[in-house]
Amino acid sequence: MKKLLTRAAGGFALGILIGQVVQISISLKLGQGQFMPVTPDFAALFEQETTAVITQLVLTGVIGLTFAMSGTIFEIAKWGLLKQYLIHFFITAMVWVPVVTFCWMPKNMLSIFIYCVSFLGTYLITWIIQYTISRKDIQQINAMIRANNDEETGDEIDVN
Repeated sequence: MKKLLTRAAGGFALGILIGQVVQISISLKLGQGQFMPVTPDFAALFEQETTAVITQLVLTGVIGLTFAMSGTIFEIAKWGLLKQYLIHFFITAMVWVPVVTFCWMPKNMLSIFIYCVSFLGTYLITWIIQYTISRKDIQQINAMIRANNDEETGDEIDVN
């Protein structure tokens, strides 16, 4: 339980930190030298800018929390990597897409479509990289197991 709470708190805090980096980046691009704690479209949804900032902080924390907690899916050893990634993708997409659309994206169909495609593309690239790393790790583990078995039986290892 302590591990889950630590993961949740760390994920929430990291989400807020990353959200602030995003806001600084948006400010550098659109702020004309001024810090923009929230985008003008998002601020317009609230009576006070402070409420918008707090809401955005909580929502970026929820994104971080979602990624941190959904990472536990990869600890379910009986599931294959594809199943793990598909479930992880859908959980994170169900939180990420609405929050980012709500906080930062222009509210038109083309922008939302481009954003969803870019999220999918980024996730696919991440999946391919992680799959390749995992596959290499599995091959190394299998090679070590074969080497141990060969040493125990006295067989020589074929390196070809």
